[in-house]
Amino acid sequence: MDDVSQADRELEWSEYARTAYFATVMPDVEVLISSEVILITDPQVPMVEGNHAAMLRTTPDRADALIERIIQHYQERGLTPYVAISSNCSPDDFAQRLLAHGFKQHAEPEQWLTLKDAWYVEGLRGPDPIAVCEIGQDGLVDFCQVMVTAFDLPPAAAPLLTRNFGCINDLPGVHNYVAYLDDKPIGCMSLFSYMGYSVVGSAGVLPGLRHTGAAVSLIVRCYQDYKKSGSKVLAFQTMLPKLARMFRIGGCKHIFTRTYYVLE
Repeated sequence: MDDVSQADRELEWSEYARTAYFATVMPDVEVLISSEVILITDPQVPMVEGNHAAMLRTTPDRADALIERIIQHYQERGLTPYVAISSNCSPDDFAQRLLAHGFKQHAEPEQWLTLKDAWYVEGLRGPDPIAVCEIGQDGLVDFCQVMVTAFDLPPAAAPLLTRNFGCINDLPGVHNYVAYLDDKPIGCMSLFSYMGYSVVGSAGVLPGLRHTGAAVSLIVRCYQDYKKSGSKVLAFQTMLPKLARMFRIGGCKHIFTRTYYVLE
């Protein structure tokens, strides 16, 4: 596992502090925080991002009982149990214990990175044909439709995402952007700033248009708003090794890796 530090724990913790803040305005979203685990659920959008357990920390003699409690929590709600394991989890053999309970690894590991050297991003310039706009409520349909297509999600996800992003879009620290090419929405990205941490998310560009420089334009805008936010950290998450490598070339440092497990 990665070397764990207080900074690592604070970064991952900030993700769930922000999620708990969002849950105050999002119907049906639940965030339960205890000393042993964080449980988040969103039964309306049954995807791993909104339904998983994280930051498991307990003693070896209690670890298997905690896994059983997590399974029960999600199955009682008719949801698939997912668990995120990072170097912030303890004991170190949680992944092996999950496998023994019938879990399997879900997708590629998620790499977390933070911007350490801004010289590269400071010099980036988006191509002139791409216009990036921070959207209000009236732009959410474009934003979510791009996300559904870029992430290859089922069409039924669009109205659910629109509902969720509509709840948080006007909150302080929430920035949702759409990249346009000739007035056509082709890319999306979010910047969430909360308690000193800014995290880039919801990033995608339509297939066939990923050569246009839309991603560069979106990153430039996110970076500009991050500097205005007063946050001490700009963080990125990706399950794509190629994208993580590009982030490192662009001045980011790998902080830790998180792997999701699913009980199917």
